[in-house]
Amino acid sequence: MMPVTRFHSYHGQNIRLFDDSLVAYRTNSFAHAVSFSEKPLKPGEIFLVEIEKNERGWSGHVRIGLTQHDPGTRFDLPQYALPDLSNMGKSWVFAVTKTHNSVYAEQDLDATLQGEDVPKCIVGNGEFIQTSRGTFKSSLLRPVRRSKPSLSDSELENEVPSSSIAEVTDNILPTDIGSRIGVVYVVRGEAAEMHFIINGEDQGPCARGIPHQESPLWAVVDVYGTTKQVRIVQLYGVASLQNVCRDVILGHTKKDKLMYLPLPRKVKEFLRYDY
Repeated sequence: MMPVTRFHSYHGQNIRLFDDSLVAYRTNSFAHAVSFSEKPLKPGEIFLVEIEKNERGWSGHVRIGLTQHDPGTRFDLPQYALPDLSNMGKSWVFAVTKTHNSVYAEQDLDATLQGEDVPKCIVGNGEFIQTSRGTFKSSLLRPVRRSKPSLSDSELENEVPSSSIAEVTDNILPTDIGSRIGVVYVVRGEAAEMHFIINGEDQGPCARGIPHQESPLWAVVDVYGTTKQVRIVQLYGVASLQNVCRDVILGHTKKDKLMYLPLPRKVKEFLRYDY
């Protein structure tokens, strides 16, 4: 069974971690809320968070990205991921906005004009997504319907009421409660590029030339501005019965024989996904 994905115990002074370090909550102000993944990410591993609470009265929203600064060394944390952590070097952080997060449209045009290959989406259109840490349903990247935040602590006076996240749909904005935002890096030649995934859609390579071989890369999340609380969505932490059965079948069947098994077509596709 894969270990559960958590936040690192070292974080900004205004962050409190709940629910076995799965939830990061900013207690006050809008600064000193930088958080990290507990462990560095593997190439292709998606680190996904869901916005659970927002707070009125601030400008800006959550910032997310990658850093090679090891939180385990307890280095002096800056107030903000942007621009402070980025200015320290070895960090690639971007602000999530209500709109215009995708870089594909601009890069598609540039590539076409220069005769280069158009950047490829790393999520795809299939029912399952295979990464370096395992396979999961693509639906996990998209918002789910909720009626209230998972934590029972009382709302702050000026915080968005919990009733506002009832009946969440796929049409929510990237900065809304219920939105799911992921970061991942993929190796391209000798360097890597970073992608955002927002509510199931790959936003394209927002940073390139990342020297991933020089040092591990941790996910960084700045619970900034209107964003009040985020939760890590578990993509790999718990082995489902479906995945356990898949592992058993693959352990007893050669890959070239999978399509001959007396199973439904979608099950066969799921079994063959890694190949």
